Amino acid sequence: MYVLKRVNVLIAFLACGAGVYHFFIGNLDFSSSSILTCLALMFLLFGIEKRIENEGDRKPGYAYLAVALVMLIGLIKEWVSFI
Repeated sequence: MYVLKRVNVLIAFLACGAGVYHFFIGNLDFSSSSILTCLALMFLLFGIEKRIENEGDRKPGYAYLAVALVMLIGLIKEWVSFI
């Protein structure tokens, strides 16, 4: 649980740093599929973390997992059309 929380914080800081760099310093040339992959991974890990927590409401965890599933379906659909 502790490692997952650290990984989630690291991914969130990387995403915020990439956003600040892209909008204020220079242009980042990422494809939409790479950004969608990063966001899907981030939402998946957030959902797993919220789902594992014993205290509090677990509904946000299920919402994160649903969003990650929708993003992954979009990625698979794009990947299949690529092949």
